[in-house]
Formats: sequence, C-alpha cells, structure tokens
Amino acid sequence: MGFSKFIVIALLATTLLTSVESRDDCPNDIFKGPQKRFNIILKDKVATKSHFKWLTNCYGRKIKHTSSVDFSKKLNKNDVLDFSVENVFHGYSADFHPEFVKHHLSNFPGIEVAEEDTEVKINYVVPRAVQSNPNPNLDRIDQEKFPLDEKYNFPDNAGKGVNVYIVDTGIRISHNEFEGRASFGYSSCFGCLNTDDHGHGTHVAAIVAGKTFGVSKKSNLIAVKVLNAAGSGSNSEVICGLSFVLNDHIKNKKQNSVVNMSLGGGFSQATNDAVKALTNNGIHVVVAAGNSAEDACEVSPASERTAITVGATEDSNDNVTNFSNIGRCVDIFAPGRNILSAGILTDDDNKVFSGTSQASPHVAGTVALIIAESGNFEPAKMVKKLVKIATKKVIPPKTLKGSPNVFVKIPM
Repeated sequence: MGFSKFIVIALLATTLLTSVESRDDCPNDIFKGPQKRFNIILKDKVATKSHFKWLTNCYGRKIKHTSSVDFSKKLNKNDVLDFSVENVFHGYSADFHPEFVKHHLSNFPGIEVAEEDTEVKINYVVPRAVQSNPNPNLDRIDQEKFPLDEKYNFPDNAGKGVNVYIVDTGIRISHNEFEGRASFGYSSCFGCLNTDDHGHGTHVAAIVAGKTFGVSKKSNLIAVKVLNAAGSGSNSEVICGLSFVLNDHIKNKKQNSVVNMSLGGGFSQATNDAVKALTNNGIHVVVAAGNSAEDACEVSPASERTAITVGATEDSNDNVTNFSNIGRCVDIFAPGRNILSAGILTDDDNKVFSGTSQASPHVAGTVALIIAESGNFEPAKMVKKLVKIATKKVIPPKTLKGSPNVFVKIPM
C-alpha cells in the first residue's frame, strides 16, 4: 500500500519532546500542489500540545476542537480539526501535502499514526420489496435451531437503561418505532442536515431497539451522524463522531454505553485506535464485518480486535451470506438477509434491507439485553458472555471460511 494511502509510524524509542521556540525549528520547504486530508494520532496530551504549537507557530494553522465546529459548513483549508478527548485519546485531522507528511510531520515527536483520510460507507445491500410477514430475524435469535416457532421471547427489562449510540446516517427520531426513546446526539458530517436523509441509520436503529422490529425494545437510541445522504463519509468524520461518544460516556459517569457501527472502509489504524479508545473506557463497540466477501481483517473498523465484529447469515437457513466478510476477525454471526425495519418516508414507514449492516444491530441489541439483565461487564468479558450464550455449530462449516461457528442468541 503506497505512502499516500496509509502511513503508520512506529515509535521505536522514547524521544524527548521539544517545544517550538523560533522559526528555526520550522522546515521551510513547504511542498506546493494539491493537498490531501490526513488523520494524525498522537501519543499523549504533552505531545499534542507541543505538536499544535508547532503547527500554529510555524504554519499559521488554526486549531479547532470538534466540540466547537459547525459541521454544516466546510472547514477552511488552514483549519486543524482536533478530535482529542482529554487524557484519553489524542489526534486531529488536517490538510497537508503528502510529501510534507512524509519528510517532516511524521518525524515530529509523539506521532503514532499519520494516514490519509479515506472513504467510509454503509454496509448494506440494495433493498428489496417490503414484506408484510412477521420478522423471522427476531424469531431466529431467541432459539437455537430451525424451524422457527413464530415467537420472540425476550427478557422483560428489554434493555432498559442502556444507551445505544448509532454511528451512521442519523435517525428519524420521530418514527413511531422509537416511542420517544431516540434522540439526536451529534453530527460530524460536513454539510449535512441533522436528520436521517438516507434511511440506513433509522433502519439500523429500529433493529436495535424499535418497539416492533427491535431486539432490545426499551433501550435508548442516540443518533451520531457521520455519513451523508449518499451513505458515505470519511474516517475523519467517523473519528470525530466516536470522540463525541467517548466524551458523552465520560460525562454520564461511564454508564451502560453501546455503540453500533454499520459502516466500513479500507484498513485504517486511526479509526481502529479511536474504537479502541472507546473500548478501553468501557464502551461496547459492535461493528459490521463488511459486505465484500473478503477477510474482515483487511477493513476497518471490523479489523479492530477490541470491537465485536458481526458477520451475516441467510434468512431461510444459517449459511453465511454470499456477501458477508469472513475470517478470524469475525466474532459472531447474526441474521443479515431481508431484514424488515423502520424507514424514513413517514413515522410509520418500513423497509427491507440486507447486509452486515443489518446483522450488527442484532448483536448491539443483544449486548443491551445482557447489560439490563445481568449488569455491565468490561468489553473483553462481554465478548466472552456473548459467545457463552450463543448457539454453536449451526452454521454450515463450508460457508465459514475460517470464521468462528458462533450464532447470536439473546439471554433468556
């Protein structure tokens, strides 16, 4: 992979940080030509402060924290978008010439990752016609095997008291599926409205916690908009959204937080590091494996090992779908074909989508049920709990291709 696409700088030795005192510390061979957006992850608060001073004093850059940025407007090319979370996660997004990053910025003390900002998209398949029959996906995850019994039996608490952040295209919060439990949290989508103008986020949210379509029917839903009306965005927008989630979680005294990310793109260490910052602080992050029928370890955030990565199975049997990513980075499978859930045309609209985007919220909802039923666990123990109660060895081995034979099952 070329330098302009992905650059990771490994810190092989401890380096003393130096402050910028004069223009003598400023490389003057500024490369001319088109710039590209880069995501930079720094070691700690001290390194970040020193680095920002260097950018400001040497190059006149303006540091703007995501909490004060109006994402409905475009950033100035001179702006540095600081997505740091105090004493937890440190980094920013900014425009630079690739050669400047290679020869100067990457050598600055405290830099851990410097990579080009790339596209992130929703993980869903083109929708089919709406079906009016009962939802087999919910019927499937409360029992171990086919045939289905046409019932969905779930704990009475139904995920109450758990906050599920939907990092996606937004949520139509007025939809009747949500019964007032959905709210707008944040948008880091540049030039976007604070509503769901695509439909993907609303569909996903209702699978998590809709009154009819949802797994955990009493959980709270918080919209974190990082993708536009076309269902696409950038890793920098995703990281800014995750920064909001982490800040909100800390502000709420680290209470029962789950994140669903039904999106993905090429491998991004910066995005993976942002996800890890959340899991390190007790947030359960559930992500779609991806829809390219390839190794989930090659994409992000599915490749982040502290996240719960979800593959998709068929609606009529437990075969892995022909689109689902697979491999050792997948933790668990859930229904992902022909899933009926909420739409955005009206407050009663519904749609059928397929994808690992639809599989992931089944697991996010299951995590919410476990928390409400058994109390919270640290993320690593939650994965073990999910696997322990899951149905084993029902997926035909020939379709797994190195993935674990683990199918989601809700707690009883």
